[in-house]
Amino acid sequence: MASTIIIAAISSRAFVQAATQAGFKVIAIDAFADVDTQQNAVEVWKVPVIDGQFDADSVLNILSKKDLSDCLGICFGAGFEAQPDLLRKIAMFLPVIGNTPDAIEKTKMPHTFFGLCDAVNMLYPVTQFERPSHTLGWLQKSIGGSGGAHIKPVLPIDLPAKKPVYYQKIQAGTPYSCLFIADGKQAQVIGFNEQWCNPTALLPYRYGGAASHADIDAAHKIKVEAFIIAATQKLGLRGMNSCDFLLHEDIIYMLEINPRLSATLDLYRAKKGYLFTAHIAACLGDLQEWPIAASQSRAHHIVYANQVALTPPNMDWPEWVCDIPQANTAIAAGEPICSVFSTARAAKMAKKKVLERASSL
Repeated sequence: MASTIIIAAISSRAFVQAATQAGFKVIAIDAFADVDTQQNAVEVWKVPVIDGQFDADSVLNILSKKDLSDCLGICFGAGFEAQPDLLRKIAMFLPVIGNTPDAIEKTKMPHTFFGLCDAVNMLYPVTQFERPSHTLGWLQKSIGGSGGAHIKPVLPIDLPAKKPVYYQKIQAGTPYSCLFIADGKQAQVIGFNEQWCNPTALLPYRYGGAASHADIDAAHKIKVEAFIIAATQKLGLRGMNSCDFLLHEDIIYMLEINPRLSATLDLYRAKKGYLFTAHIAACLGDLQEWPIAASQSRAHHIVYANQVALTPPNMDWPEWVCDIPQANTAIAAGEPICSVFSTARAAKMAKKKVLERASSL
């Protein structure tokens, strides 16, 4: 009999599909409850998101009313980084399979993370915790934020922030990420991804998409992997995680580690077995064999609404679209409509193809 697992993420579809393919029965906690998630999960609980984080009371209220006796535990993606206490409360209902709240807290605390970078001689953009006196060329980032929507230029007018923030000087470079798996002591890279933004005037760093198996110099890969191993040992990272960095003129500038399931998991398939099974095993300290990803490049791109939109009742979605909204769903301006994906022999080709498909919608 298949094990039942709960997956909680602002957009859970990719993880639900990965878990289902690995043979799990999945209950999803999600902000969208899109068509794909409904088709793959045995049950979907739609929960509101406030400032990029799950509404804690709604999540706990759902869990308190469910019979979870046959549930293996809960895996999580984005939606918890700024509130690790929510995971501590969830642990009273069922096991949390992933990084511990303490590990998440340390990883997302800029003092700790950039202190680790200093300790291993990894460069990062100029960072400070007091608002800069001269704001031009500075960014404000929310502690525990995800998806890029929380990153904004520092304005000349000092407006109160909704969340704790830190400040970074704008650093030139191409954005990349690295998906990796860890067991608390060791780590292995699954793949490097080129990333890009889908900006607006108010959200210049909003996440756009990524392409797997990015063409990065071997020396840079070795340096990033060494940093990941050091971070794993210092922070006790487990399961699938990702780190973001910039590459500019052969210099790596580390940005952050995301200590949870990453959307870029959707871009990889294991040569043998399933990556989601490896994630569970690594979190539980029982990883028998490090997974190796298949070599084909895959890309995804998020399509956002430019204005208020209503999903047509009989929309004929192309086969290369996922995260499909339910019919007659009202989508606010700036909210995601769907995702587009593509595959190719190389990352540049996959990126070109996915952007062409997105522009054709």
